[in-house]
Amino acid sequence: MKFPILFSVDLLILVWTLTMHLTFAGELALPDEKSRPPGFMVSWVDDKNEFRAGDIATIKIKVLESYDIGLNLPPESYTVRFTLTVNGRKGNSSTVSGVLASPDGDSNHWNITFIPIMVGKFPVIINDYRLGTSDATLHFSVTAGRMHPSVCVASWMNLVNEFVAGTAVNILVMPKDAFGNNISSTSEGLESHNFTVSASYENGTIVSLNVTYKGWNEFGYIGFEFVAATAGSLSLHVGGENQTLNGSPLPFKVKPGEFILDMTTVLSVVNSSPLKVGNCLAKWKYETNALQIFSKLEIFIHQQDQFGNLVPDFYSFDARIVEKSTNLSIPVADLYFQEVAHGIQLLSFVVSEPGDLMLTVFDPKTSESISNMPYDFTVFIVKISLQLTQVIVLLGYSHGQNSVANGSGLAASVAGQLSSFSVYLEDVYRNPSPVEAERFRVQVKRKIDSYNVRVTILPTLITSSFNVIYTPEKSGSYEIWVFCGNIPLNGGVPYMKEVLPGVVDASLSNVEKFSPKVAKVVQNEIVVNLMDSFCNPVVSQQSQLRFQPVNNHSFLRWTFVDKNNGSYVGQYQARDLGRYNVCVTFEDKHLSPCPFEIDVYEREYFPKAYDDNISVWENESIAFDALGNDYFADNNASIVETSIPHHGSLLQYGRLFRYTPYKGFYGNDSFSYTFSDKNNNVASGTVNISVLSAPPQFVSLPTLLQATEDVICPRGFPGFEIKYSDPTENISVTLSTQSGSVFLAPMPMQFLQPWGSVRPVGKGDRAVKDLILVGNVEVINFALQFIQYLGNENFSGNDVITVSTMNKNGIQDARVPIIVEPINDPPFLRVPEYVILEKGSEQYSQIVGKQDSFEFSVEDPDLFNFPDNESHFVVTLSMEVNTGILKTVLSFELINVTEVKPENSYHWQPLQNFVTISNHFVVKGKGVRFRGTIKECNAAMQQMVYRGADYGTVLSITVNDMGNYGCYPDCSEKMSSPLCAEATINLIKRRPMTSLVAHSLGSAIIIEFIIMLLFGVALLFFICKCAIALGNERRNHKVSDNKLSKVDDLNKSASSVTSSENLTYFTGCSTSFLLRKSSSNFRQRSHHGSHHEGSSSNYLPAQFGSDGCQQSSPAIEMKKIKPNEIL
Repeated sequence: MKFPILFSVDLLILVWTLTMHLTFAGELALPDEKSRPPGFMVSWVDDKNEFRAGDIATIKIKVLESYDIGLNLPPESYTVRFTLTVNGRKGNSSTVSGVLASPDGDSNHWNITFIPIMVGKFPVIINDYRLGTSDATLHFSVTAGRMHPSVCVASWMNLVNEFVAGTAVNILVMPKDAFGNNISSTSEGLESHNFTVSASYENGTIVSLNVTYKGWNEFGYIGFEFVAATAGSLSLHVGGENQTLNGSPLPFKVKPGEFILDMTTVLSVVNSSPLKVGNCLAKWKYETNALQIFSKLEIFIHQQDQFGNLVPDFYSFDARIVEKSTNLSIPVADLYFQEVAHGIQLLSFVVSEPGDLMLTVFDPKTSESISNMPYDFTVFIVKISLQLTQVIVLLGYSHGQNSVANGSGLAASVAGQLSSFSVYLEDVYRNPSPVEAERFRVQVKRKIDSYNVRVTILPTLITSSFNVIYTPEKSGSYEIWVFCGNIPLNGGVPYMKEVLPGVVDASLSNVEKFSPKVAKVVQNEIVVNLMDSFCNPVVSQQSQLRFQPVNNHSFLRWTFVDKNNGSYVGQYQARDLGRYNVCVTFEDKHLSPCPFEIDVYEREYFPKAYDDNISVWENESIAFDALGNDYFADNNASIVETSIPHHGSLLQYGRLFRYTPYKGFYGNDSFSYTFSDKNNNVASGTVNISVLSAPPQFVSLPTLLQATEDVICPRGFPGFEIKYSDPTENISVTLSTQSGSVFLAPMPMQFLQPWGSVRPVGKGDRAVKDLILVGNVEVINFALQFIQYLGNENFSGNDVITVSTMNKNGIQDARVPIIVEPINDPPFLRVPEYVILEKGSEQYSQIVGKQDSFEFSVEDPDLFNFPDNESHFVVTLSMEVNTGILKTVLSFELINVTEVKPENSYHWQPLQNFVTISNHFVVKGKGVRFRGTIKECNAAMQQMVYRGADYGTVLSITVNDMGNYGCYPDCSEKMSSPLCAEATINLIKRRPMTSLVAHSLGSAIIIEFIIMLLFGVALLFFICKCAIALGNERRNHKVSDNKLSKVDDLNKSASSVTSSENLTYFTGCSTSFLLRKSSSNFRQRSHHGSHHEGSSSNYLPAQFGSDGCQQSSPAIEMKKIKPNEIL
C-alpha cells in the first residue's frame, strides 16, 4: 500500500574533499599565545549560521595586516594554514565533513567551507599556528535534512514478531535523513509518506495485506497497521522511493487461531480453540468420488481457522454415511481418523454397499458440519449374466498390482509426438476386470509445474482394456497416473516419462544478445537461443551454429558454448575497423535478426570503469568522485544508474557521491554504478568501501588528579572510561607520563573472568614508565579504575598522564593533568672526612682547596622541582669548630640574617661589627650561622678559612631546610617540620698516612705472619720426628729386657743377700697411651754403687692398678748391668 510523500529540497553543489584525520581535540597552547588576540577576524557568510544537514556552511576569514606573527618575515613568505575545530574535534568528524580552507581572492581573505551532518548546536574554533586561535563565540545550529528511505529504520512495535492469526500488527518507522539524524513531525510535517508495506513467504510467494497508515506518534515514529491473517513464517518488506528501509525485511511468524478477551478477568488473555469447523475442508485423496466396492474410501480433512490457515494438533471429528435414495444411515464398522500432516487428517473406511451415497463429516460436540458437506460418492460393481445357467456371477474387481499399462507412450518421446499405451485391468485372480469407461482415468502431469497434458481414452472390444493416447508439447519429466475408480495402478506409484525437445525450428530461434558497437582486437560475446516448434529449448547443438560475417572475413571466431538451457554463447574478435553485417546460421539456416550490424571501433572509443577502494571512519561521512579513475572520451560522462549500498546512505551530486555509513556500523560495504559517455557507450564499476572502526573513544576522563611525591597512589584513579564499537575485539591502551611512571594496582579476583583478561605489557626501554593494557573494552574499563601513579624520585609539581587508545586502524590520545604534592625531603651535605689545612694569609689556613671544591656542597632534593625562583629557596647553614676561629665572606644581603659565636662564648649573637667590600662582608668567630640560598651556602663554604691549634680541630656543619618545601610528616594534614643534615670534618695539620704506606705496612705484617707460620710448621716437623725416634728406642728396650731375664736366672743361685742401699721404690701414674702397651716398665738407675765397676743394681718392676696409676710393690732386687753385658 502506498502513501503520497511531499518533499522540498534545494540543489546542493558540494566541493569534494577527502580528509580523514582523527586527532584529539584540545591542543596545548603557551600562555602568551592564549593571552594575545588572534591575527584574524571570522564571520558567517551572509550571517547565516542555521543549516540543514547536508547544506554547505561557509565561514569568512580576514587576516589583519597589522598583526605581528613574531617573525621577521615578509607576509608573502608565510603560508596560512587554517584549521577548523567543531565540538572539540579538528577537521572531519562525526559532526562535520568536507572541511576545506581556500583563499578568497587574495591571501588576506579566506573561506572555510564544511558540510554539517549532525543535528545540534555546536561551537566553532578557527586556528592558525602563527596567527593564533579564535574565541568560542562562533556557533552554528543544524536541523535534520530531507528524509532518506534507506536510512529510515523499520521495527516491530514492542519488538514482538510472533502473532496469532487475526491480531492487529503494528510496525513503526523512524524517519531519518541521509546522515542518520532523526526527523520529527515538526520539521517534516504531518503529511503522509510514500512508504510501501508488503509480505511474502520464505519461498517468495506474495501474501496479501490490508495496511492502514496510522500517522506520527508522540515518540516521533510513523506507524502502520495490518491484520495478520495468513499463518506461517513470513517476511515483511518496507520500502520507499524504490529503496528498502534499514532493517527490512522484518521476519515474523503468524500462528493460526485467534485470541479472545475474557471479560470476567480483564487482566488475563485466554487462547481459545483456533479451529473453526465451518471453515474445514475435505478433499478426495485421488480426486474422484467413484469408488470400487470393497475398496477403501480415503478423504483428507483440512483443519482450518477462520482465515483458512491449517491448525495443527488432532481434533476429534465424526462421520456418517447416508444412502441417497432412502436417506438411511449405513453403519460403518472401520471408520478411522488419522493425522497425516500438521493440520490434515485422513478419514478412511471400506465401502461395502453399492449405490449413490453421501458422506458428512462433523464435530460430535456441536454437530456442526465442515464446509461443503455432504459429499456425494458412488460405489460401483460389475455384473455379468450367464443365460445358460440363469446364474448371476460377480467377477473380481480391478487390482492395482495385477493390472498393467504397456506401450511406447510410457517410454521417452519427443515433444509434439503422439504417444500411446494400453491398459489391461485384472482382478486379484488374474481374471479380466471389465469397467465402464467413465470409471477409468489417466493423468499426465509435468513435475516442475504440474502442467496437464490432454489425454484421450479409447475403449476396446474387451471391456477390461483401454488405449490411451496423448501428445506432450513441453519437454521435461512427466508423471503418468492410471486409476480405475479410486484404485491406482502400479501399486500407487506413477509411471515416469521423459519428453525431449524436438528439432530446432529456425523461425523460432533467434540471436538474443549482441553488441552493436565493439572494440577492435577484443573478444566479444554473442548469445543465441535455439527452440523447437513448441518453443522448447534445444541443447547440445553447438556444432551446428556458425558465426558468418557477410561482407568481411577479418574475424576470429570460436566455437559456441552450450549453457544447457537452450542458449549458446559464441565469441569473436574483429581485426579491422568499420561496419559489418553478420548472420548466425543453424544448419545453413539464418537465425533472426539476419543480418545485424556491428560497428568496430578502436579501444579508446569505449569507456572503461575501474573499481574504487575508499575508506571512511565509522559515524563519519565521505565524498568522492567515482569517475575519477575511470576512462572515457573527452572527459564527458554522466552516471546513469547506481545500486543501493547495504550498510549506508548514498547521495549523488553529479559525478560526486557522498557515502555515510549507518550509525555504529563498521566493516565492508559496496555499491555499483553505471556511467555513459557522449557516444552513449556505458561502463559499470564497483566502489568497495571499508568502514573503519574508530579507535576507542573517551567517554569520561578525570579533570584533575592528585598524587604525593614519592608515594604510589594507593586507591587508583577512578573516572577513566572508553567506548568501542566491537565489544569482543582486543584493543590496547597505553598510559605514560612525562615525570613519573604508571602502574596497575592489584585487582579483585572477580576481574579475571573467562570472558576477558587484561595483560600489562612493557614497551622496550620505557617499560618502567609506560603501561600498556591489552584486552576488550569491558575489561580495560575495569582495569583503568586501578591505575596508580608514582612520580620520579623527588619530583613534585605538575605532570600529565597521556592516555592513548589504539586499535588496528588508528590511535586516539587524551591528556589528564596531575598535581604531585611535594614532600619535604631532608637536605644533605657533601663533605670529606678530613681536611689537611694549608697555610693562607694572616696565618689562616684554607679549608677548601681548588681541587677539593666539588667535595664541599649543600644540596636539597626539593630545589630541583621548586616552582618559584631559586632565590626564594632559603636554608639555614651553621659552621662551628671546637677550637680556633672560622672566617668566611658573605653577600651583603645576608647581614641581617647572620649570627656568630665568639671564640670564648657558647651562645650565638647577632652580627654587630662587619666590614663590607664590593657588596660582601667578612665574618669570623668560633661559629658562623646564616640563612641563605643553596648557592650562597656553597659559596660561604668554599671561602671558609681556619686559624687555631697546631694539632687541628673538628669542624661541625649543620644545614636546616626550615620545613618550608613540602609536607612532613603528615601529608594528609599538609603539616611540615624542619629537616636537618649534620656533618663533622677533621681539620688536621699533618698529612695522614697515605694509602700506599698503609698498604705496604699491611703487606709487611702479612709477610711476617707467613714467615712465623713457616717456622711453626718446621718446629712441629722436628717434634714429630723426635717422637718417632723415641718410639723406636722403646721397642729396642723391650728386646733388652728379654735378654736380662735370662741373665737373672743364671745369677739367682749366686745371690743371697740383698743390700738396702741398692733398692729403689717407685710410685707413678701411667697415661692411657702407655696402658695400651702389652707390658710397660719404668726403670731408673741406682745412685748407689755407681762408682763401682762390678757392682750390680737392683730394679723394682712397676705395678699398675685398674685406674692406670702405678702402685707400690715389694722391693725386688735388681742387678745393674752394663750395656755391653746385656749385649
